[in-house]
Formats: sequence, C-alpha cells, structure tokens
Amino acid sequence: MNKCIKLLAKKKLSITFLESASAGYLAYRFSQNKYSGDILYGGLVCYDMGVKENILKIKAEFIKKYTPESMEVTQEMVRKAKKMFYSDIYIACTGLLKRGGTETKEKPVGTFFYVISYKDELYSFRFLCRGKPREKLKKLARNINLSLIEILEGSRDKKNK
Repeated sequence: MNKCIKLLAKKKLSITFLESASAGYLAYRFSQNKYSGDILYGGLVCYDMGVKENILKIKAEFIKKYTPESMEVTQEMVRKAKKMFYSDIYIACTGLLKRGGTETKEKPVGTFFYVISYKDELYSFRFLCRGKPREKLKKLARNINLSLIEILEGSRDKKNK
C-alpha cells in the first residue's frame, strides 16, 4: 500500500473511490498514510442499488440487465463519477464479499470487479478470492494496489476500454 501511495504523491495524482462491495474500505486504507492529504480526493460508498441509481444516475434497467456486481456496472460507476468528482484517477469496485448478492456458479461469492480510470483509459479487472470477508478485503486492496502501480509505471495494458 505504501509504495502505491508514495508513487501517487510523487506523481502528484489525486484519487477518488467508488465502492460497493468494499463499503469504504479502500478509501479508509488510503487515508492511513502521511501522503493521504495530497492524494485522496474522496469517494462514494454505493453499497445499495439506490445510491447507484439516484446519486450516480445509473439506470435501473442497466443494473438489472448486468447485475449490481458486474464489470459493466463497475465501468459505468467510473464513467458517471467522472461527471461528479474531479481527480486524476478513479477506482470503482463491486463484488460479492458475502452471500446474498447475485452469485452464480460462474460468479461465486468472492468474485470482485474493479475498474481503474487513468488518463481517460479504463483498466478492468475480475478477481476471485476466498476467505473471511476481512481477508477478502485485504486481498482485494492488495490486488488493486498492484494493478495501480503497474498502470502508473506503464507496465499494464488497457483492458475492456
């Protein structure tokens, strides 16, 4: 986490989080560093579909078509947030931290989708992890940090533009 935050501070980049499954965990983790005042713009916890619909203005039909925990909705969260916030980087995350969402055999509990927007490009990731909810969140944060470092250092290609 520290390497990623230091890299953001060195490059003077700000970051905004749109969190569903992680419910603010990512922004919290980024706030626990001496550079957080320089890089953390803010974020939105959109755990409930109503927040995605009423605040981010994602159409209910779109969410119903793709499910709240999907790559398509995660990408749309970033697109909509760019009209509401101003930062250099946006990270959106949805997923199935625990039972009760739209889990299927192809999308089991522990599946997460995250999208990183940087320099008008979208980098999209699907990640599956096991364990208790807190362990899953730690693994998710670690994966997002590694992905962001790769993007910022130029070693990650775009996906699902």
